Amino acid sequence: MMANENSKTDEKYLLENGRVLLKEMFDGLAYTYPLFDVYPENRIVGLKLKSEKRVCLLGGGGSGHEPYPFGYIGDGMLSASVSGYVFTCCSSLNIYQAIKYLNNYNCNGGVLLIVANYTGDVFNFGLACEKAKKIDNINVAELIVSDDCSRPGGKVGKRGMCGLLYVIKILGALAKRGSSIEDLLCLGRNINEKLASIGISATSCNVPGEDPSFLLQQGEFEFGVGLHGEAGTSRIKAYDVKELIRLAVDKICSTLCLKEFSIICLIVNNLGLVSHIELGALAKYTKEYFDELKIEVSRMFVGTFIVSLNMYGFQLSVIDVSANQEWINYIDEETSAFAWPGNHMSIKTIEKQKSENIKIPNIDDINPKLGVYISEKASLILKSILKQIGEDLLKNVDVLNKLDQEIGDGDNGSTMSRFASELLTVLNKLPLNYPASVLYSLAFICEDKMGGASGALYSLLLTGAAGHLSSINYLDWTGALKNALDTAMKYSSARKGDKTMFDPIIAIYQVFQEYEDLSSKQYTTVLEKALQHIHDVCNDVKQMKAEFGKASYVESVTSVGKMDAGAHGVALWFNAICTAYMNTSE
Repeated sequence: MMANENSKTDEKYLLENGRVLLKEMFDGLAYTYPLFDVYPENRIVGLKLKSEKRVCLLGGGGSGHEPYPFGYIGDGMLSASVSGYVFTCCSSLNIYQAIKYLNNYNCNGGVLLIVANYTGDVFNFGLACEKAKKIDNINVAELIVSDDCSRPGGKVGKRGMCGLLYVIKILGALAKRGSSIEDLLCLGRNINEKLASIGISATSCNVPGEDPSFLLQQGEFEFGVGLHGEAGTSRIKAYDVKELIRLAVDKICSTLCLKEFSIICLIVNNLGLVSHIELGALAKYTKEYFDELKIEVSRMFVGTFIVSLNMYGFQLSVIDVSANQEWINYIDEETSAFAWPGNHMSIKTIEKQKSENIKIPNIDDINPKLGVYISEKASLILKSILKQIGEDLLKNVDVLNKLDQEIGDGDNGSTMSRFASELLTVLNKLPLNYPASVLYSLAFICEDKMGGASGALYSLLLTGAAGHLSSINYLDWTGALKNALDTAMKYSSARKGDKTMFDPIIAIYQVFQEYEDLSSKQYTTVLEKALQHIHDVCNDVKQMKAEFGKASYVESVTSVGKMDAGAHGVALWFNAICTAYMNTSE
């Protein structure tokens, strides 16, 4: 028992440091299921396939939800999965490698990405999707699943929950039969409209080394909890679990417009610490209430399917099959995935073939001579700017984390520090005479080191800017900013006024846009004007209501009057640009 005696949260774990344990978890998985191809360093798991042209399904997300995603790899479900750190989306680099891994076996039959609707997942899977299509000409598409019915979706959309499994099960059965990626994508969107899920808990979960995200009094339950330990939409006092089930079922029925004689399939999912005894009782009460409503539960699955670490709670997930009863046949079809009831993947029946190694991308793989060449003097200025950015971000880690604790996840500074530390480490190796190559290198660092939504979003922005600069033979920072925003906004519905990092970046672009044919002689003027505009916009951002992030869907978190950490981070690095430029260009 390795718990830290000085930490109450660590005492709830047999082993410390969940991030370190991820490799051990994947090593253990490889021992347990010898038919899997397991790549612990990349957190990729695949099922060795015979070469045939058919669509493969790829799923994934942060760790801490096991047995999802790799528990649903098997014939008739997922063909591979990718995992990130605890509650942090997997890196787009690893997703990209997994796509290429599958494409080796399915003769370019197509890879369908099944993605739960969380910002980091959408960004990272989207970025990998774009790379696979444009670089490798792979037939790949992304299906976003959003089945949380605890709150309206808003701009960010509903969160992805346990209903994801119905999508994987039905589409997996049809992919096995040879359906096209276009047909699967269309059907997947139809299935998504027939899903509704809701979670209820008596405790938060505990990420190793961190405090609970919320605390409940005796007799209180959190209604509408998510899968990442976040608080729900309301707090309810209840003396009988049947009351909670009735509230949850009523919400599901109103969302799906269920009525007498509707036909559904039901999942009763353990979110972490609910015992099998309690799960059985929850299943009984839920089924009996649907019976009371004269709604037919055609299939019911009870167990641990997708968890939120050690949260003491459960989730009900329903699919309405009233008008599509053939879906039941696909749900019933046999699969070898070990986490779906009735599978026996742990028995080794055939000799496993030698696995192909997945090449780990490296920053040195980036072409060092893309786009326009700049002089040695200009490259020294660029180096000074990058150094200042790295140093200033590291000085403000605690500031950014504190801001993010108020209306976010509390890790923005830590996320930015991973970028800053790596930037300073590789600074002397960057091809500073070629700004486009430098920006691609920075995008790689964001993908590889930052993680989460911020890493993917910054990588998308930098990739967009680099793409513009690499396509022309002169420096066009205004065009680079425009292409950066266009690329990132392709995957984010956040816009000006939504209290995100986009607000100050848009402010920078607006100032640059005022100067046609911007020359180096105008840089000082433009930078000073843009910096002042950022300060003004950040003051406005502080008074905005958040439309994205935790504060947008957790009722108890008030965002008005609080600064967005992402926006403040933009102000920090742009101030660093201005400071370094003024000091070195004189």
